[in-house]
Amino acid sequence: MKYKTIPYFSIILILLIPANAFGDLDLVLLQEDLFGIRAPVNISVDLPIFTDADKIVIYGNVSIETILQVMIIDPDEKVILNKDVTIQAGDFTYDIVIGDYDLGRSGHYDISVSYNESVITEQFFYDSGHNVNPMKVSSGIESLTESDQIIVFASITIVIIGVLIFLARHSIFRKKTEYDTGNWASKKNRDYEKYHSEWMSDEISFERKGKNKLSDEEFSKSLLNGNLPDYYAILQVQKNVNQNEIKRQFRLLAKKWHPDKKQSDDAEEKMAQINMAYEVLSNPKRRKMYDQHFSKK
Repeated sequence: MKYKTIPYFSIILILLIPANAFGDLDLVLLQEDLFGIRAPVNISVDLPIFTDADKIVIYGNVSIETILQVMIIDPDEKVILNKDVTIQAGDFTYDIVIGDYDLGRSGHYDISVSYNESVITEQFFYDSGHNVNPMKVSSGIESLTESDQIIVFASITIVIIGVLIFLARHSIFRKKTEYDTGNWASKKNRDYEKYHSEWMSDEISFERKGKNKLSDEEFSKSLLNGNLPDYYAILQVQKNVNQNEIKRQFRLLAKKWHPDKKQSDDAEEKMAQINMAYEVLSNPKRRKMYDQHFSKK
C-alpha cells in the first residue's frame, strides 16, 4: 500500500521545484510535457514549403503583458529578422508574412521566439523560385508623403497643360489677317470659303466653278459674234506670255479686285472680266482660237 503513494509524492515534489532549476526550460513547458497542457506560445509552421505569399503564425495565451523576441536565421546563420513584439494578456496571434523579408535563397530557415526565460524554435523550408513567388513590385506612390503626392500630381497637370498649349499654339497665337479684322460682305453672307480666305495666300483659288464658268459653247458663240474684249489687256500681260505668268498675274489682280477686298462700285464687274480673261487664256485650246480670231482683225 505504501508503494502506491510514491508516484503521488514524486509529482508533488516536481511541481515544487523552482523554474530556474531547469535552466532555459520554462515551468509551463515542463507542465506541458508531463500533463499535455498547451504551452503559452506556439509557432505554426505546418506547410512543407513556404513562399513569399505564405505566413508563419505565432499564437497562444499569456496571463500578463509579454514581450516576444522573434528571430529568423537563414541557412548561412545570418539573422534575417530580429524584433521585439509586445503581446497583451489573453489569447493572441501574430503573423509573419514571408514576403515582407528578404530571405534571399531557398533553404531551411530557423525561427525562434524567446519570452521570459523560454525559447521555442521551429524550422521551415523556403523556396525562392520565381515560379512560385510573384514579382515584387514596390509602389512608389505609397512611399510618398501627402505633400509629395500633391507636388507630383501638380507637376503632371502642368506638363499636360503645357503639351495641350503647344499642340494648339497655331490656333491660340495666330495673327489676325486683314480679312479677320475687316467688315467683309462674305462674313455677313456666311460663305464658308470666302470667310476662311487669307488674301495673301497662294493656296486660295479665285477661279469660278460650276455654272459660273465659261462653257465651250458660249466661247464659240462669242468668237462668232466678234464681241470678245482684249483679254491680254485685261490681265495686263503681253501676248507672248507663258501660262505660269498668266496664272500669277491673274492671282495678283484677283486679290486686288475681289469684291470683298476692293471697296468700289465697279469691283464686281472688273472681277468678272478678270475671270473671263483667265478662263480663256489659261486654256491652251481656247487661247489658240482666241489668238487666231484676233489676228484676223
